[in-house]
Order: sequence, then structure tokens, then C-alpha cells
Amino acid sequence: MPFTKIVVAGSTGALADHVLRAVLSSTEPKFDVTVLTRKGSNKVSSLPGAKLVPVDYSDHQALVQAVSGHDAIVSLVGGMAANPVDLALLKAAQAAGVRRIFTSEYTVDILHPAMVSLYSDEGWPEHWDTHLKKARRLAALTDAGSSTSYTTLMPSAFVDNWLAGVYGNFDPKGRKVTLIDGGDFPFTGCSLEFLAACIVAALQMPEEMTKDKRIQVSEVRTTMKEIVRVFEKVTGDSFTVDNITSKSLLEHRAGAFKDELFPMAAMYTHVVGAFNGQGAGDLQEGLKFDGGGFLTMKRKTIEELAVEAVDK
Repeated sequence: MPFTKIVVAGSTGALADHVLRAVLSSTEPKFDVTVLTRKGSNKVSSLPGAKLVPVDYSDHQALVQAVSGHDAIVSLVGGMAANPVDLALLKAAQAAGVRRIFTSEYTVDILHPAMVSLYSDEGWPEHWDTHLKKARRLAALTDAGSSTSYTTLMPSAFVDNWLAGVYGNFDPKGRKVTLIDGGDFPFTGCSLEFLAACIVAALQMPEEMTKDKRIQVSEVRTTMKEIVRVFEKVTGDSFTVDNITSKSLLEHRAGAFKDELFPMAAMYTHVVGAFNGQGAGDLQEGLKFDGGGFLTMKRKTIEELAVEAVDK
């Protein structure tokens, strides 16, 4: 049966905007939505169609009360805050009898050997709750016989944000691109709108199809060099191309470790993992994802996404 009575944790990020819009506009099924907001935050004062509940994620009993009676929790908490918050949500879900948690790990395949290697480097302090630790903790739920199961959707790159220049490698307005390792390695990605549609589809799929699963979802497969060609085609202009290597990015990461800037270190880790050609960011199986027939959104091409990025 579908998960229709859901809790959404995280309401202010770019992905949350798309997911909440998709969930709240759905009529088949109609979702009963409770949105958790951080207590004391005034970023979201109202959200038509949803019940807003301010919470302190460190208050276990308050979290248990907030999620009690729901079918599933969809975590959209961004950045490194997602790891401790997801753990708190999992504990609350287990105490409240919530059947499923959809974790906030919308990135490359953290359990791929290449990412395990990057996250096993000595720069990470023992106390730091990395994405790898969380992924392993969730994977252990199956063996532990937890009353709450999990689903992780892995989209690799947020390709529309990359194309629009949010992360710096692509600058369509300035007609510049910075390639990583020459830009020849293929990678996959999703636009935020497509990923939101995948989340809605996963909520509707039979529970056993998604129970304790790490599911690849992909909209496009491309390379950085192909993106340069596409940008030049849709704009009619030549782009300035610079290059940076994974080695230099990892040197920047070492500096972040030294300065104890661990969120920045995680950012460098994920960029290297996505684009270095070792496979963690090339999630080809995701191109077949159809949400068990519930995915209604058509995949856009890299050219269509590039046109949208240029027009922003």
C-alpha cells in the first residue's frame, strides 16, 4: 500500500521546494502532509495544504510525538546537518512505529568502493558523523530487524543546479566551464524537479519494492565535455574552458581538514566522487527507474536542461 500520511523534514532548501510542490499537488494519491520546521525559525510561516510542526531535532520525545501516526518520513534536510537529523528521525520513527524513513542522501552512491575509500581517509575525525557512517547504519537495519525500514534514492548530481552555475564549474552566463580531470568521464544526474517526481513515485510503490533499498534514479547521462558542446550549440558562443584535477581538489580538501571545515571537505569529497570516473557518480541503472509505473514525469535531455540553465 502507498505511504500517504507522511512527515516531511526540511522545508527551506531547493529540493524541498520541488518535493513539497509535487507532494501537495498530488491528487492520486492525495497525501496527508505534516512538515517539520526548526523551532525558532521563521523561514516558513505557512504552507497551504500542509500542517506545520516546529520541532527541536534534539528533543526525542517531541519528535516521537510529531511523527506518531504517520506512514513515512521523507527527510529533505540539506548538507551535513542531514546526518544527525536523520539519525534522530530514525530513532523517533522506531519509537513511534513509523513504517518507513526516506533518508536525505540525495547524492552519489556513498557505499560505492570509491566513495568508501574517500570517506576512509584519515582527515575525518572520529566524532564527525559522515554520510558513510549514516549509510552503513541504515544498511544494518535489515539485519537488526528494525520495525522501521528505510529507502534511499541516489540521483548523483543535481544536474540542473550544476548547469546553472550553482556549484561553480559551469557558468553559462559568463560562457565559462571548469572541467574536472579533462571532462571525459561519464556521470549521471537528475534535475530537482525530476528527483521530486521520483520521490513521489517511490511513496506510491509497493512497500516491498523499496524496503531497505538504495535505489538509483537518473535523468541524464553525460560528460563535462559534452556539456561544453551542448552549451556552445544552444548559445551559439564559444566557451572558455579551464581544467582542474581530482588531485588538486583533494589537496583543497586537505586544507579544509586542517582548518576543521568538515562540510567543505565533504563537498570536495562528493565532487571528486561524482566526476572522477570511478563509478560512484555514474548511476546508469537509474536511467531505467520508472517508479513501478508511478513515475509520470518524462526525462529531459541534457540539451533541454542546458537551454533552461541558459534562460535562468
